[in-house]
Amino acid sequence: MRVQMRKVTQMKEETRVPSILIPYAGPCTDAGVQDIAIYLRPESNGVKAESTILSVIHKNPAYKKALQFVYLSNIPGDFIVANRVIEEHYAVKILFAREGKRAFTDSMRGRFEEFFSCPFDQAEILSAFEALGQLRKTPEELHEIWVPQGQYTEIHGQSIKKTGGVFIVNYDIPALLHKNTAGTDVFSMILRSYLPYSEFHGLIKTITAALKEEGIITNPLLYSHVFHYSKGPFEQILDGIGYIYTRGDEHIDLTELSFFAYLMTRGCERDAILAAIRQPIMPFEAGQGRTQEHNLFVYTFEDSFEEAFDKFQSRIIP
Repeated sequence: MRVQMRKVTQMKEETRVPSILIPYAGPCTDAGVQDIAIYLRPESNGVKAESTILSVIHKNPAYKKALQFVYLSNIPGDFIVANRVIEEHYAVKILFAREGKRAFTDSMRGRFEEFFSCPFDQAEILSAFEALGQLRKTPEELHEIWVPQGQYTEIHGQSIKKTGGVFIVNYDIPALLHKNTAGTDVFSMILRSYLPYSEFHGLIKTITAALKEEGIITNPLLYSHVFHYSKGPFEQILDGIGYIYTRGDEHIDLTELSFFAYLMTRGCERDAILAAIRQPIMPFEAGQGRTQEHNLFVYTFEDSFEEAFDKFQSRIIP
């Protein structure tokens, strides 16, 4: 499995560039720190959602003390489209959404069979893009297909939904790509948090309640339709690759991102870190001579920097 990441391309003269409202403050490797990227999704209510989130943070003394804005920008939709930011960010999920069952590893096949009690080779497993044609659905209609509990699971960060006797891999990807157009800007920020993720959840719940009160969302479970936040240290790097800039279209040097800098101070090589970001599904040591396959982003979900580093060191390099 190989996912390519590209450098920011040279912009056409008419393409807008990101507006940097608060320049990135630089890396911090203090114990307990988390540099959590938050960005509004294109389908969110733009300025209203942005102001609601900022208001929640500013009005709560506890959050003001534990959280610091270290980056704030608006990224134009035409810039995102020209540089394929969304395609890079979701490269692994898009790969599975195009390849379907062909992309599954042996470990993923086993987990599929265990969950669905169905032989993998006999199952009709469609990539999301195959499903659009076979089921004659629009991207949004495919995204909105509801299934009961037990007919949906995630394996190594890839969603599998069973409907009408077929299994659809990463059903949400076509809609996600469809919604990102040249006219849909993205507001992004980095919150330097000294809260563990277990407490950061409180902020997310408060933001979600405020978005519901403002009528921006109707179901608190759907907050992810409005905004995204980094859910672990390696995802912080992934978010930084796509959404953090210095001046105009100049991308921040990855070594300036806090967790990237932390890894390098621990002796990790730049190329090794990037290789893991590109191909996050890999085997890890599981003790007593055993190995276990994980998606690095899922495996380090809500870890501290130290915890994520220890797991990274346990990966098995071919």
